[in-house]
Amino acid sequence: MTTQSMGTRREKNKQATREAILNAVSQLLHDGHGAALTATQIADAAGISRRTLFNYFPTVDAIISYPLHRVLETMVDSISELTDSMPLMDAIVVALKSDEVADLLGRVALFGALLTKDSPSGCYPSNMDEWQKATSDVVEKLARRSPNADGFAIRVFTHALLGAGQAAFDEWIERLPALGKVSNDITDAQIAEFHTLINQAMSTLDQGLSALPLSPSQHTKED
Repeated sequence: MTTQSMGTRREKNKQATREAILNAVSQLLHDGHGAALTATQIADAAGISRRTLFNYFPTVDAIISYPLHRVLETMVDSISELTDSMPLMDAIVVALKSDEVADLLGRVALFGALLTKDSPSGCYPSNMDEWQKATSDVVEKLARRSPNADGFAIRVFTHALLGAGQAAFDEWIERLPALGKVSNDITDAQIAEFHTLINQAMSTLDQGLSALPLSPSQHTKED
C-alpha cells in the first residue's frame, strides 16, 4: 500500500470518527441532555474512549461549535475562489448553497435549537470564547488570503457577516414552536427555513442601511 493511500485511509478514518462524535452529540441533545452534556456521555455514545475524544476536540464546547467553525472556514475558502468572477456578496450566497455548507448549517441549527431550550438568552454558541475564536479565525484567514486589504475593513466585514448569521438564527428560533414542550425533533422543512433566513440575512447585509424602511420624513417630533 502506498503512502498516499495510507494517508487517504487515515484521513477517512479520522473523518468517520469525527462524524461519529457529532452524531453522538446530535442524539444526546435530542434525548434531552442539553447543557449538562459531558465528555464521557459523548465518548460512550460515539463508541470511543474519552482519550480518543479529546484527541479530536479539547472540550465539549469545541464539539458543539465545530459545525459553525467549519461553515465559516468553508465559506472563506469558497469566497476566495469565487470573488475573481463575481461580487463578494454573490460569492457568499453561492458558498452558502454548496452541499457541504448546507449540511453544516443544518447541524448548526440543530445544535443551537436544542441547546437554546436550556439557555433563555438564546446565545449560540453558549461558550462566548468559542464564538470569539470563530470570529478571530475568519479575520485571520481573510487577512492571509487578502494581504493587501485593510485590516480594519476585514474586521468590520467579519463582524457584520457573523452578526447577520446570528440575526437569522435568532429569527429562526422565534419562529419555531415551543421546542421541548412537545418534541425535540427539528424537521427538514424547519432546517430549510433556516437556510432561507441565512440567505435573506446576507441579502440584507448587502443592501446595507438602504434595507431599512425608515426615512427622515417618516420620523415624528415625538421621535
